Amino acid sequence: MADDAGFATPAEERDAVPICPWCSAALPAADAAVCPSCDARLVDASSDDIPGVTAVDPALLAAAAAPHKVKRTFGSLFVGNDDEIPPPSEAEMPALARPDADVRREILRLEMDARLASLKAEVASRNAEGAAAIASLVPPETAPETELETAPETELETELETGERPARD
Repeated sequence: MADDAGFATPAEERDAVPICPWCSAALPAADAAVCPSCDARLVDASSDDIPGVTAVDPALLAAAAAPHKVKRTFGSLFVGNDDEIPPPSEAEMPALARPDADVRREILRLEMDARLASLKAEVASRNAEGAAAIASLVPPETAPETELETAPETELETELETGERPARD
């Protein structure tokens, strides 16, 4: 079995026929510079600089080194220039002062109204969710709507409607 001449290991086959490492096609010679099938470079071309692959494109380097014109936007007011901010002038001081007590009171009133409206909306939303949950739990046959509309809800309502106090046990 050791004299099996027809059997070759993969290492022996690689040594016998050179193949392209990119497409696995057979090469005409072991020292071929370019694969005839996929045109891949097989020889190390470290002396060749390929712009954008092995070297930075000189046109991009020149564009990066060129000065840029800064757009004057609102955001650019806060970036870049490290000059000290001058103190406000006498004409600007009233604009920077705290508002009067009447104005602060009105601002507080508006904030409280907004909070109250928000809380009322939240309560209404929770009541609607609760009513929907109760309505989904109670079948319509067991609780007719006519009885619910006419039946008093508490003893106090009964007392107010009849004028008499109900007997207690």
